[in-house]
Amino acid sequence: MRNRNLINKRLEQLDHTLINLQRIVNTKEPLSTYKEGIEKAKNLVEDLRSMVEREPNSDKEQNSSLG
Repeated sequence: MRNRNLINKRLEQLDHTLINLQRIVNTKEPLSTYKEGIEKAKNLVEDLRSMVEREPNSDKEQNSSLG
């Protein structure tokens, strides 16, 4: 995998976003703050999907798509 470090960085960002969303719920922050976090998480997932799609397929792969 060529972009392993970048993908791992994005996964860390996604993890932190989800942790922050949990904090928002626990502290009863405004709904708009929660929605912004959800949008950020969705963008990170889309970035990760794009990165994985750009990776070359290896002979050892069994599945050709994510979904």
